[in-house]
Amino acid sequence: MVAKTPPKPDTEASPATIEESTGTEALRQVRTETVRLGKRWRRQVLPLAVLGGTHGIGAASASLAGSAALVPVAAGWAGAAGAYGYAHRNASRWDRAYAGLAAVGSAGWQAALALTGADGITASLLWACGCALSVPYWVRHAEPDPDVTAELATPAPRTALPVAPGTADMRVRLWDEHMAAHGKSLPGSTISDIAAFDYGWKAAITLAIGEHWHTIMSARKAILSVYNLPDGRVFVEPIPGASVRTARITVLTSDPLQSVRRWQAPSLDPATGTFPIMTTADGELLHFRFFWPGGGGTHALVSGVNGSGKTKVLDLILGEAVASDRIVPMVVDGGEGASLPQWKDRSELFAETPQDARTVLRYALRLMDRRRPVLKRQGGGSIEPSPHLPLICIVIDEAHKLLMDDEDEGVNNKDIKRMCEKLTQEGRKFGISLVLATQVPSATQLGGSTVLRDQLKGGTVIGLRVAERTSGNMISSGAPMPEGLHELPAEFADGTPTRGLGYVLTSRMIRARSLLLEDPSSVQATETRLDPDSAAESVPTLDGRSDLGNEESTTPASDADEAGDLIQKALADGIASTDIAGLMNATGLTLGQIRRAVKQ
Repeated sequence: MVAKTPPKPDTEASPATIEESTGTEALRQVRTETVRLGKRWRRQVLPLAVLGGTHGIGAASASLAGSAALVPVAAGWAGAAGAYGYAHRNASRWDRAYAGLAAVGSAGWQAALALTGADGITASLLWACGCALSVPYWVRHAEPDPDVTAELATPAPRTALPVAPGTADMRVRLWDEHMAAHGKSLPGSTISDIAAFDYGWKAAITLAIGEHWHTIMSARKAILSVYNLPDGRVFVEPIPGASVRTARITVLTSDPLQSVRRWQAPSLDPATGTFPIMTTADGELLHFRFFWPGGGGTHALVSGVNGSGKTKVLDLILGEAVASDRIVPMVVDGGEGASLPQWKDRSELFAETPQDARTVLRYALRLMDRRRPVLKRQGGGSIEPSPHLPLICIVIDEAHKLLMDDEDEGVNNKDIKRMCEKLTQEGRKFGISLVLATQVPSATQLGGSTVLRDQLKGGTVIGLRVAERTSGNMISSGAPMPEGLHELPAEFADGTPTRGLGYVLTSRMIRARSLLLEDPSSVQATETRLDPDSAAESVPTLDGRSDLGNEESTTPASDADEAGDLIQKALADGIASTDIAGLMNATGLTLGQIRRAVKQ
C-alpha cells in the first residue's frame, strides 16, 4: 500500500495576497490618521459642520414642493433649538448670547435657502456670513504655540554618547594613563561615575588606601594638563558622608560664568533666612544668610580689590533688605557717600562721614539695649526677625577707612572699632547684624581687631578677587580651596571684566559669580517699622556733627595743643628737637603725634 504524501502548505504568499495586505495596512493607517486629526481639530471644524448642515437643510427644503418642503426646515429649527438648549447649560452670559445668535442665524438661513434655492448669491452669503460669525469662536479655541521658554532657559542635560562594548571612556583612559599610573600624580587612583552636564562633566575619584582627598587638590594643575584645559576649569570637593579617600571633581569644558545672570526679583526665604546671591560654575545657586530661624541675625564679610564687584554684591544685599518686610537696613558709606549713593533715600539711616558713622553705630547700640526687655519677656534665646520685630542690618562699605587710625592726620577710630566689636559680639541675639566690606580682610585693615574679623567670619563670607596670596588666606575657613583668590582672573577670555567672580567661603568651594542687580532703583521698597521697644529710641539726625554734644571726648585739635605743650616742656628740659626717641620717651606721645606737633 502506497502512502499518500500530504500536500505542502504554501510557504510564500502570492502577489495578490501581498497587494491585498498592503492595501489593508494603508487603509488602517488612513483611518487612524483621520481619527487623530478629527480629535485634534474637532473644535475648529465645528462651525464648518454647522454651516454645511444649514446649507444641506435649505437645499433639501428647496428641492421639495408643497407642504413637504416644511419638513426639513422644521427639523432644522428643532435641531438649532436643541443645540442652543445644550449650549445654554453651565455657560457664561457671553457664551449664551453667542450660541443664541448662531442658532437664530442658522434657522434664518435655512428658511432663506428654502425660499430662494441652494445655488446662487444666497448660498454664498451664507458661507461668508457664517465664517465671519465663526471668527470669535476660532480665536477663542485656537491652540497656542507651545511655551518653550523653560527649555530654552535651561537646556536639557546632554546625554553621554554610547560607548561600544569592550572600549573604555576616553576620560577614563586618560586618567589611568596620566594620573593613576605608577610614578604619576595620583598612583592607584580610579575615576568612576562620570556624568555630563551642560558645561562639562563630573566624576568620583577614589584614591589608594592611606591617601586623603586633599591630595587631589595638589594635583589640580596636572588634571588640567591631562584634559587640555585652561586654568580655573577643575574643582575638587569632598563627597558628604563618603570616605576621605574619595572626592568629586567638576571639569568645565566651557565657562558659564562668562555670561551674566541677572537678579529678577526679591527672593529672601523667611523660613531659612537666606536668598540666592551667586551662581556656581555648574549651575547651583549659593545663598547669603541674613538670620538663622530661631537663632538671631548673622554677620557677613565681603572682600575684594577695586573692580572686583564688591559694590554689586552690596547692591544685592541691600536690594533684598529693602524689599523685605522683616529687615530695616542702615548704610554707612566709608567712601563719603560715593560708594553706595543709590541707597541714600532707601535706607533707614545713611551715614556719609565718620562722625555720622559714629552716630549710626551708637544708635544701633542703644537699640540693642532697648531690645533687652524683649528677650527677657520671651524667656531668653534670640530674636527671630519678623514683620513686627525686624532685623536691623547695618552695611558698612569701605570699612577700612573708618576702622584704621591715621596718626599722620590725627585720626583715632578706636571708638568705631570698639562699637563694631560689641555689635558683632552681642548684636546677633538682639536681631542686629553687621555686613562689612573691605578691600583687604587683614586685622590691620579692620583696626587691628582679630575679634571683629573672627566674629564676621562666623556668618557669610564672600571672597572676590584680591591682589596678594596672603589677602585671600586671611578670610578662608581653613578648608582647601581649588585656587587662591589672587589667582582669579581680572578678565574673561573674551576680554569682559570678571566683576562678581569669587567664592562663598562658607559654602561649596567652587568658583561662582554674583547675580547682577542692574538698577537698584527698580527694587520696590517695603515700609518696615521698628518694634515698639526700639521705636521708643529717637532716630538721630545725620548732619556731620556729633550726637554727643558736650559729652564728646577730646577733639584732635585739643590733643594737638596738649602734645605741643608736652614737647615744649621736654625741649625745655634739654632734649634736642632731633632726638625723636628721646621726645617719645619723655612725653609718652606716639611718633605721629610728635610729627604733627613739630609741624605746627
